[in-house]
Amino acid sequence: MFERYTEKARRTIFFARYEASQFGSSFIETEHLLLGLFREDKELARQFLGSRAKVEDIRETIVQRRGAGPKTATSVDLPLSHETKRVLAYGAEEAERMLRKEIGTPHLLLGLLREENCFGAQLLREQGITLESARKQVQQMQQSEPPAPGRSAWTAGLEQWLAEREANGGIWAAKQRPVGNRIAQFAVYAGDPPKENKKDQDATPAEKLRQIQWRIDYLMEVMERAIANHEFEKARVYSEEERTERENLRRLCEQHHLEAPRPRVPLLCIEVIRGDLFSEVRKRCDDYIGEGVAEVWLLDPEMKRVYTVTKSEGLREFQGEILRTANPPLEIDVRRIFG
Repeated sequence: MFERYTEKARRTIFFARYEASQFGSSFIETEHLLLGLFREDKELARQFLGSRAKVEDIRETIVQRRGAGPKTATSVDLPLSHETKRVLAYGAEEAERMLRKEIGTPHLLLGLLREENCFGAQLLREQGITLESARKQVQQMQQSEPPAPGRSAWTAGLEQWLAEREANGGIWAAKQRPVGNRIAQFAVYAGDPPKENKKDQDATPAEKLRQIQWRIDYLMEVMERAIANHEFEKARVYSEEERTERENLRRLCEQHHLEAPRPRVPLLCIEVIRGDLFSEVRKRCDDYIGEGVAEVWLLDPEMKRVYTVTKSEGLREFQGEILRTANPPLEIDVRRIFG
């Protein structure tokens, strides 16, 4: 059924199934599809909602209006509701209308809006999103961003380098990582990857706050990995722990009049540009630097060119062979990326 779906669209269905189980539903309803959509495609959520916080507002609205029953076991096969089936059919029509062979997450969003009487469409309209405006925005997105090719050899080379460098310690890398209101294709952080940490009962409130935030980072990483591997029972446990830790974070902030710690900022963002508008690329880089990212690497596989962006030097075409960062020290031969 999902042969024509992009990887993101397939993962949206898996996330929707997980959301339905968390609400104790017997079917995958349109509101579950909406949550799965914005959970999987964070860039789409940013473009249409403006901030990730709006996704949690939508979730709270669903709880208030529909309630939540006992969680459904993740081993139970949940069918699509009739409304959700129609949404998927509309999504396929939208892809064909835009001359796309694959059905992506933007087409599923349009499919939700076309099933105008469903709860998912109602939630979108309450955010000011209409079918006409969304269709126009999706068309603009697809005109400026041609369909992404499959995982190429040079992409594999980049991912292998990141994995090798992470194994050496001192940094960790993540794909499709939120940085401010943007989603970085590759984000490289200083230090070790998020992991489960033991809480120090003698720590100061500010230190406890950081410990809880690190714990949340860890739970988000392992939860999304579990869902991607269809390990829904594991994901359910991680999700419940994450919500508990977020509540602990909120209470600690209120008790000691503290602000929640800011998310970790990567030292390096790596972006692949394929016919992107220069003005949009520039704005994206400015946003990363404004969030505190030390450097951005822009890779153009078609022209086999590399550009670097820093706060002090701005955007420059890289002319050498070895890309480097100073702290922590990273370096890669450009020829390894492009082959």
